Amino acid sequence: MEFPVNDARLSPMHCSAPQKPNLLNKIVDGIIVQTHSRAELKFLNEMRQLNHDNLSTFFGICVNELDNFYILYALIDRASLEDFIKDPDFPIDDLFRSAFLRDILKGLQYLHKSPIRCHGLLLTKNCLVDSNWVLKLTHFGVVGMLHEFIEGRVLRSLPEYHLNPDYFPMFAPELLKETGNCDNYPHGSPQGDIYSLGMILYWLMYREDPFSKTGLRGKGSCYFPLFEISFLISSPKGNLVDQMLRMNEKYAQNLEQIVAERNALLQEAQEQTNRLLNEMLPASVAQVLKEGGTIPPRSYDAATVCFVQLCDFSALVRRSRSDEVISFLNDIFDRFDTIIKKHDVYKVETTGETYMVASGVPNENEGRHIFEIAECSLDIREVSRLNKHDFKVRVRIGFHCGPIAAGVIGIRSPRYCLFGDTVNFASRMQSNCPPNQIQTSEVTALKLMTTNEYTLVRRGIVQVKGKGEVNCYWLNEHVHENNHVAH
Repeated sequence: MEFPVNDARLSPMHCSAPQKPNLLNKIVDGIIVQTHSRAELKFLNEMRQLNHDNLSTFFGICVNELDNFYILYALIDRASLEDFIKDPDFPIDDLFRSAFLRDILKGLQYLHKSPIRCHGLLLTKNCLVDSNWVLKLTHFGVVGMLHEFIEGRVLRSLPEYHLNPDYFPMFAPELLKETGNCDNYPHGSPQGDIYSLGMILYWLMYREDPFSKTGLRGKGSCYFPLFEISFLISSPKGNLVDQMLRMNEKYAQNLEQIVAERNALLQEAQEQTNRLLNEMLPASVAQVLKEGGTIPPRSYDAATVCFVQLCDFSALVRRSRSDEVISFLNDIFDRFDTIIKKHDVYKVETTGETYMVASGVPNENEGRHIFEIAECSLDIREVSRLNKHDFKVRVRIGFHCGPIAAGVIGIRSPRYCLFGDTVNFASRMQSNCPPNQIQTSEVTALKLMTTNEYTLVRRGIVQVKGKGEVNCYWLNEHVHENNHVAH
């Protein structure tokens, strides 16, 4: 409800006394008006006496001690007609159009029959809708007074207070001549109000600028007889709220469909959240956290940890663009992710070119964790045999079984982390392993040998950092009971 002397929006000024109405003002920077003529005082008194359901109450004008000129109207704080028209999410059907247009015509008819004679600044932004969905006209009657004050140099119009050129199409052409270089306001006229009413009606019907289409040509005479506005106003069937209540039955028919669509969107968002959470945490841990529970840290008597590292990755980084490196890692790790879904294995993390998985935590699987990791390692080595342009992909894999501690670390970005000597030992098995080999410790190899399903070759004694001399084994393949190679 700002007075469009300034295009910037100002915050509403609320009176301190609760019984007084809320006020909104617009400032025109100018010279202090010392006195008013009798005609001006008569005009302002007539403005104050205007009272209609479709007009915003005019309170008066004043000049503060900083030489700012104020025009005060009652605050209507829902939205303007322009806001509704330009909001693509707000449906404007015939019910809204007829209600809004009827309110505009009622207010306009009252103004034209009053001593004020015309509105003078009939714009969509000056048609305000209150909390009861009653449209009220505001900023009426003052443009003529402003025109005289600016022309008589009582007020000076600064560029930031000029009339916005975006609203020029709303004014009758003959009135635009009075604006000069946009630094003044037209006097306004009843005929000009009707012209502006036509522009508003076009906005209501089509929700676009009346002059937005090109190629318009005159088709002939456009003069029509004068009509009385009263003949155009049909008898009201209650206010807009009453009519909206009657619309409920119509919109209720679509309610189930809308609710179903919203539920589908909500379910899709929940599924995406669950997928992301399950990438960060084991499924059982994620479910407990989603239900508001906590995961206490605990120790496991035995679990198996495996590390997979891409060999010569730094060489690929040096010869490739960053997007190619990321694409390559996404491709190879996606292959690994597909493999571990076939086994009782959990991906702990990926760090650069290193891929870490574990089995037996948090879900204990009755000692099968060694065999799950063994099968997963063989599958990863097999699937990694692909080329990236001239880069031959090779991996080194190492795993070890033993006691381990695990727990959820972090609140905003929780991670399921593993701790203990078993993790360090598995990492050493990988770092001391040649390319395209799978290395494991003696204690782990002996457990695999109990099934006679794996081909293991003793590598020998290896000097391992932090462990000294360690007897290590190669895991070469998985064989069936008839000794045919399974991989």
